[in-house]
Amino acid sequence: MADPAFRLLRADPVLFGAFDEALIMGGVAPAVLALSRPPSSSARDCLGDREEALMKAGRDGRVAHIPRVIATQLSLPLIARSGRAEQSASRASECSMEVPLAPAPLAAAPRDDWIAVVIPTRDRGGLLARAIDTLRSKARRPERLDIVVVDNRSTSAEAAALFDRLNVERTARVVPFDSPFNWSLASNLGAGASDAPLIAFVNNDVEMLSAGWDDAVADALSHPHVGAVGARLLYPDQTVQHAGIAFGFGPGGTEHEGRGVPAADPGPGNRYVLTHAVSAVTGAFLAVRRADFDQLKGFDAARLMIAHSDVDLCLRLRELGKVILYCPAIEAIHHEGATRGLNETQAAIAWDEGERLDLLDRWGEALANDPGISPYWQRNDRPLALLREPTIREILAHVDQSASSHPWQPVRSG
Repeated sequence: MADPAFRLLRADPVLFGAFDEALIMGGVAPAVLALSRPPSSSARDCLGDREEALMKAGRDGRVAHIPRVIATQLSLPLIARSGRAEQSASRASECSMEVPLAPAPLAAAPRDDWIAVVIPTRDRGGLLARAIDTLRSKARRPERLDIVVVDNRSTSAEAAALFDRLNVERTARVVPFDSPFNWSLASNLGAGASDAPLIAFVNNDVEMLSAGWDDAVADALSHPHVGAVGARLLYPDQTVQHAGIAFGFGPGGTEHEGRGVPAADPGPGNRYVLTHAVSAVTGAFLAVRRADFDQLKGFDAARLMIAHSDVDLCLRLRELGKVILYCPAIEAIHHEGATRGLNETQAAIAWDEGERLDLLDRWGEALANDPGISPYWQRNDRPLALLREPTIREILAHVDQSASSHPWQPVRSG
């Protein structure tokens, strides 16, 4: 990683945000651990294992992170970085791309973990068919999926034929949506057409790769502190499209982590291949509990119609004291923009900018604050690309936030 201020290159810097057990267990434990009080007998017994001691303190809610680089060690010449890593070269090579989040198979299919899969669509029957087929074929229990297709004025013969097939096979229900395109409103409509206790919002251009993704969703949302679950999304060229959404980066203040890196790259601290808390996840695949979704009255279909309602929903869930979970055990290819297209026209760009300003007006500084990312990472660029030296004010603010009982609690502007 480049550190322009000091004209240095740092190989695999170990930089922590707020305490996250998964990132520490699957990455590298901090080199220095200080205890604020004499340890109990049980804690004293494990002080020889720095990682175990940290885990115990973290579970008790007693971890503050001081973002300072204590030491630097270059274990490989930089020129060697272009070579292939041996299997035992690092813990990253041991990290499975399918994190074992799901529980053991259940004997029955109880109604209380059914999943409503809401898919807004318009035409593009081939894409939609592939999305539905892969969601069902990769699910461990496809019978618990209540797939609701929200049809926004499709006119193609291909789409009509697919809708007929879905109706005959009873693999999905089609709900008409005769209105100008509004992703938030279509998603709310689809959610209301089912009574399943879990809801997964999925774009019609997603192709599921992970076997047992339904178990991963149900298991993650069985924990009451989890508000939403997002997936690891890849471009068709096998580069990362989404590994969670980071705040404080890019021109809009929110940016996908990992965008454009090879799928085999585990990311700093292995974060692209480990389940962990993030600021937000994309609505291309976003799963929630119905109770939480209904409490928040769904996506904001009045002000955030297309592009930013997923971030807004995640922030509102965090206001309830929930965490947003990035789960790479759920992996899919996302043919981004295949149906709606990308924002290339002046009108589309202007609309997106208007929604971004609405989001900024509502959340303000919360969009610049990411508790899970060290202040050593330079903002105003793509996430986790460049390093910089944080100010003492930033260091103290990070210490205070990481030590709080709810480090992910956002603060609204105004």
